[in-house]
Amino acid sequence: MSSDIFVIYQIDNSEKNREYRCRSYAYQIEHGFMITADNYGTGYSGTATRGMGAEAIRKKMESINPDKFKIRKFGVSDVIGLTAAGKTSFFYVDKDRLVRFNGFFPKPQSGTYLILDEGGYQVAGQKGTWLVSDEVEVDGQRFVQMRSEQTNNPPPSIILHESGAFVTQTALGFDGEATRKMRAFLQDPKPELLHHQKFFENGTAERAKESGTEQNYNMIDGCVNNVPKKPRRIGGRWSVLDRLHIKQAERRQKDNTPQQEQERSRKS
Repeated sequence: MSSDIFVIYQIDNSEKNREYRCRSYAYQIEHGFMITADNYGTGYSGTATRGMGAEAIRKKMESINPDKFKIRKFGVSDVIGLTAAGKTSFFYVDKDRLVRFNGFFPKPQSGTYLILDEGGYQVAGQKGTWLVSDEVEVDGQRFVQMRSEQTNNPPPSIILHESGAFVTQTALGFDGEATRKMRAFLQDPKPELLHHQKFFENGTAERAKESGTEQNYNMIDGCVNNVPKKPRRIGGRWSVLDRLHIKQAERRQKDNTPQQEQERSRKS
């Protein structure tokens, strides 16, 4: 019988994260703690029978000897990463429930990170959680509009680059002013990548996923070498991300053609 894969992520032992261990999801969101791979380590990994959901995994983990976990006993503030049928979902372990959320890992080299019409994303420097409400392509780069999921006095919408970097607030969506700021963002020098981001930038994470040698990244939901032939229609709109990937693939193919011709000439 085929199996799914799951990983239990636990808040690491750094001093800066001590205050947030064993806290509720609401506490983390209220206090701006980022529920991301930067603040977590791998506590346990295993396989689950096909169709075994996150709730069943939680019950199984609660019955396991605490010594089996690399960081601490399974409990509140842990994250369950479950890969089933090629898709990875993340669940925050709260006292009486599991909270499904997005954005645990930063943007992979390929595949979708900020998914249109999905919520549960945290944004560094912003309070609460956010939903991806719209997307646009500017100068060959994808940007998304995020709407706050806060019900009382929600803050203005924000625009992020596809990498997750904050660009600007917006009250009028992708208007002229927002477009100018997106173009200015693309011209600004980018900060030095963090260690885990370099894994995604150079493709190491995807290779690690396939080989199973890099345990911290074996739950990434990327579609390596899987570019659609034409854009999909999602929620009544043509996917900007698909169009962007198709353009990038065409550009790579065009750039590689002269090199391939030179190699064939040398061999002939």
